[in-house]
This record gives sequence, C-alpha cells and structure tokens, in this order.
Amino acid sequence: MCGVYPTLGREKKITAFFYNPNIHPRDEYISRFMTAGFVSAHFGFNMISDTAFDVEKWAKNVLSQAPRCSACVTDRLMKTAETARAKGFTSFTTTLLVSPYQNHKFIKEEGERISSLTGVDFFYRDFRKNYGDSVRISKELLLYRQKYCGCIFSEAEMLHPPRQSAPGRAESRLPSTSEKKMEPAV
Repeated sequence: MCGVYPTLGREKKITAFFYNPNIHPRDEYISRFMTAGFVSAHFGFNMISDTAFDVEKWAKNVLSQAPRCSACVTDRLMKTAETARAKGFTSFTTTLLVSPYQNHKFIKEEGERISSLTGVDFFYRDFRKNYGDSVRISKELLLYRQKYCGCIFSEAEMLHPPRQSAPGRAESRLPSTSEKKMEPAV
C-alpha cells in the first residue's frame, strides 16, 4: 500500500480491501493484516476486509487450476471486484502492481476480463516506479515486510530453495505441485 497510496491517493478516494486467503501460516496472516490496518490508519484511508482464513480451501482451489500463481491472482482480483460492486465502488485495482516481480500483463488482462464480468472498472497503472519509495517508507515506518508471497507453496520454496545440480542448472528439493499433491498444513 505504501507504493500505491501516496500517488493514487492524490487522485482518488481510496478504500483498501484486505483479502488474502493464500497467506500461511496464521501468524504470517495476522502480521500482514495488522500491517495493512496500520498503513490505512497512518495514511488516513478506510480498510475493509474479508478475514476468512481457510488455507486448505484456497489450496484446493488453486491446485485445481493452472498455473497456480495465476489462479491465486484471479481469485483475489475477482473477490476484490465483487466486493467493490457490493459496496458501490466504481473501480478496483491491486497493490500487486507495485511489485517488479509480478506479471503485469497477466494482471492487467485478468483485471480487464473481471471488469467485463462484474461491471466494475479495473484501474491499471504501472506502479513499479514507486517500488523503491514503497520499500523506503515501509522501513521508515518500521513495518513488517514479508519474505515470500505468502502461500504455503512459496513458503516451502523459501525454506527449501533449489540447489545447483550442475553448473547453471537448478535442481528443486521439492516436487512440483503437478507431480505431487501437496496437503496444506493448517
């Protein structure tokens, strides 16, 4: 939020929506939820949330689709658009657009597709130029900063990174989700 609000907040009235059924474990979820609440209070905008915490349901949903990360983004964009429509907002966007690690082309196309289904405009802007400011502000405010996207799969990849099996070639220590069904620990 630190990379979106300072710019977009001058143009639009912002209400944040916290919906992250992918976050695992629960203490990670709580840290991110509390940080989002602090940021919204600090900058003076409202935050609404859907705090359902059902990692097993989320994992089954995204594993039934491919690729996993795209299914997660789609789920979160759809829930955001549906919530925006229910609350009477005319547009929605995502803080994922700050990250230089996200697939902007996919997010933009999926946001526009969801917009056509829900009737709520998807506001696209490339906020990656704000990434450095976002990091700086979050450090100045002593905010919790995550070390992985949040899902159980990225947590496992963070804890067990690929090892080098030959020069220039990584070998994963974990089976891919297409090879083995991973049961989430809840």
